[in-house]
Amino acid sequence: MSDYNINGLAIPLFMLFMAIEYLFLRLKGRNLHRYNDSINSLSMGLLLLISDALLKTYTFAVFIYLSENHRIFEFSVQDPITWILFFFAVDLCYYGFHRLAHEINFLWGAHVGHHQSEEYNLTTALRQSAFQYGFSWVFYLPLAILGCPPQVFLILFILLKIYQFWLHTQTILQITLMEGIFSTPSSHRVHHAKNPIYIDRNYGGTLVIWDRLFSSWQPELTSEPCHYGTTRPLNTLNPLKANFQHWSMLAKDSLHTNLWRNKIGLWFKPTGWRPQDCKNKTPTQSKLQKTGCQQREKYDPQVSTITKVYSGFSFLCIVLVAVMFIFLAPSLSGMKLATGITVIIYGLVVVNDFLEGRKRFAIFEIIRLPIMLWMLSALWFSTSTTRIINTIVMERTTTQVLAYASSPGLWPEWHPQSSKIYINSHLPLTKGETFEEDIDTALGKNHLTWIVVESSHERWTAHAQNKTNGATIKLQYRVYKLAGKTTFERTLDYTLPNFALVVINALYFKSKVEEKSDAALVRLRTAIENKIPST
Repeated sequence: MSDYNINGLAIPLFMLFMAIEYLFLRLKGRNLHRYNDSINSLSMGLLLLISDALLKTYTFAVFIYLSENHRIFEFSVQDPITWILFFFAVDLCYYGFHRLAHEINFLWGAHVGHHQSEEYNLTTALRQSAFQYGFSWVFYLPLAILGCPPQVFLILFILLKIYQFWLHTQTILQITLMEGIFSTPSSHRVHHAKNPIYIDRNYGGTLVIWDRLFSSWQPELTSEPCHYGTTRPLNTLNPLKANFQHWSMLAKDSLHTNLWRNKIGLWFKPTGWRPQDCKNKTPTQSKLQKTGCQQREKYDPQVSTITKVYSGFSFLCIVLVAVMFIFLAPSLSGMKLATGITVIIYGLVVVNDFLEGRKRFAIFEIIRLPIMLWMLSALWFSTSTTRIINTIVMERTTTQVLAYASSPGLWPEWHPQSSKIYINSHLPLTKGETFEEDIDTALGKNHLTWIVVESSHERWTAHAQNKTNGATIKLQYRVYKLAGKTTFERTLDYTLPNFALVVINALYFKSKVEEKSDAALVRLRTAIENKIPST
């Protein structure tokens, strides 16, 4: 799975849960979703996933390096204590980052996007600042030094993130046995509310025991209904402006303030702190997150039904591109990465611009849409080659072993996937000869056409075309003497022709092929040693 980013496949699943929540609330007579807000939140989520796809491979590599070279203690993956201890440790690190992200100006700029929505539903869970992960990963590095196994950290971190998804809903009120111990929808609604009494409370990810321990706990009050958003309203649907809103203000203040110590220092001051000379110039911007505010009218530009339909269609196309792009990102070339990022980001800006009632980019749609469709096609038909190498040692000569293995008529005797060979001979095939084969796969019966492209005393190679799904196969057998015995090496390369098969292969098919390849070589050795007398 290291060649793929599994986060891309989570997008359709999360959107399914969002649709269920929407339908459930409508059946209850409640309308807590806004069309433009939902698309804007999901747009922010896509930007975050793209950022993660580009960063996580490298940042996790730092964690692995520290774990392997600078860990202080040893913890076993098999020991339950390891999982329990680091469950609390990961959650505490999240609390530490989350709290500082609300308390330090420049970190708030990397987190504020998650709080900008004036609605609160499952779409808010995916609404994240694109740059948050660029800062948050550093807070988990102490765990590597303390000896947290990388696989333990990765699983616990993923579970932490998945757990937080369901917290962003108003369909669940309070859960008696969980309140005050675990994060719940009720405690997290408080965290997102802009009511002055609720500002900067309940930072916990999975647990809120840290909030109770460090005096940041606040239960939801029936006398104080939550209203959502940030103290300083966003007042735009543009996802790029949303990501840079706070940093843009800090940059302007840094430029305009007269004192040099403030030009740099303001970035590290408490959230909401501004130089006095900047406050005097723009007093309307002086109220920032720390103060909270009362309920206000939501930013909700009105557009025609046609605009909504067109924007929705365009957004779904972007989602399709993003799902494939994020999943394939680790294996894409630099050119495809740059093109994909440009297509997705520009498309999200255009869609949200239309939902604001603007037409600034309308003339460029005759260019953007064909490029979008081309990108969809290019990603869908991106090929992926999987290589599986197996070796086994046998008590027979290299000639005997290779002759038996390169006789396709005998394959059903030892290879569990080979169900029928369309050939009468049980002799080895040589270069230029062809044959056909039926194989049983995890996806059903497939028909292959083969041609032998190489046959020698040490190597036999054949290529196949899968007539059922369009895949291509390269199979190579190699034998060599080692310590008086024959080492047999089987190399299987198969190239899948489209995104759907690549996903199925990554999630399921590859592991099955590996299992059957291992079993095949054991059966091959048994067949050879039983049928061919030793010399």
